[in-house]
Amino acid sequence: MVLKIKKQIQDNVHGYISLTESEMGVIDTPIFQRLRNIKQLGATYLVYPGAMHTRYAHSLGTLFMMDLFLRSSVKMEVSDEDAEKLRLAGMLHDIGHYPFSHTLEHTIVESLKGKSHEEFGTEIIKKFLAEKLENYSVEEITRIISGKGKKEFGMLLSSSLDADKSDYMLRDSYNTGVPYGKVGIASLLRLITFERDKIIFEKDASPVENFLLGRFHLYRTVMHHKTALGFNLLLQGIFKSMVEDGSITNPNLLLDDYGELLGYTDDLVMQSMHSYLRNGSNEITKEMIRMFTCREPLEAAYMEADLVEGNKGSKEREAIKKLQQDSSFRKELAEKAGIEQEWIFPAALRLNFIEEESEIYIRKREGLVPLSKGNAVILDLLLGKTLHDSRIYTKRGYGKKVREAFAKMV
Repeated sequence: MVLKIKKQIQDNVHGYISLTESEMGVIDTPIFQRLRNIKQLGATYLVYPGAMHTRYAHSLGTLFMMDLFLRSSVKMEVSDEDAEKLRLAGMLHDIGHYPFSHTLEHTIVESLKGKSHEEFGTEIIKKFLAEKLENYSVEEITRIISGKGKKEFGMLLSSSLDADKSDYMLRDSYNTGVPYGKVGIASLLRLITFERDKIIFEKDASPVENFLLGRFHLYRTVMHHKTALGFNLLLQGIFKSMVEDGSITNPNLLLDDYGELLGYTDDLVMQSMHSYLRNGSNEITKEMIRMFTCREPLEAAYMEADLVEGNKGSKEREAIKKLQQDSSFRKELAEKAGIEQEWIFPAALRLNFIEEESEIYIRKREGLVPLSKGNAVILDLLLGKTLHDSRIYTKRGYGKKVREAFAKMV
């Protein structure tokens, strides 16, 4: 693989990231530069002060990891053109993220019936970046991003151990100060091989155990942190209210207004919140904004975590899932607690550790052995299990009332 490098960018995680002329042409567009103003971890910076890193840095980091995999771990023929497509796909995989990343995406998809960031990103690439990518197949790049491209390519960006996950684990760990994501990339590259639809580890399962356990603990410690999740839920409530009353543009209209799309970032949401404090009419929304800007966290009225096979779970967990999906059920809980419905924030989180039918194999003397049969001692306890993390948040001072009302309802 021989690529003509035009420029190098210094990155705080990977060091120098080398870029081609085609990649620089995409990076220097306003639509890609927009990612500089979208935080990777939403409102988590209110708990971890260093978590100010952006989708821009992560996108470049994913390109870097894709290049490492291609040079070190891919045991198949990859042409220079295909390598460039894979690097571009890694760099563009998050181009469709909304402000505050996954935090507001959940609200946009679930409450506002909008597109996921992958779907939105595909539309952005086709509509606004096709000219910059004229030397390549835009359709093939978007298919790689969505995991629908050539099977051997999809593994590099959409699998249990891919370029995207490798970068965000290192980057999130570096910027939050949490050690769990600091995986040994050198060990991974020394022992890993991508072969068509398989990820193969040579003899030793320890590096993959470290990687998968690190991701598990990173989610538990950072993404699912009790206070950080509360702030992210609060932000979701604020955003939904402001969209519904017209204080901020509905994201479903962005593809029709390029200028609006370019400015649709974290900064816009924060500016809209400050404007709403002065001019908004909904007092509950204004109180939520005050809490967010003054870093006044929500209270966790109920928390339950289970590591179970499949979807087995308690009646409480099922009730929280219903609270997320059914506004009338939330209204009933609020009425029983004697509070406004807007102060009920359910969260039914789930994290699949690793499926029993994984694409990961261990190479033994007798041949390729699935990870589930590869004597990965710790993983054997977790294979096929799902972490269900169920919570109800509310305004401080309402916790006891919500907890008691919830207990009566289930």
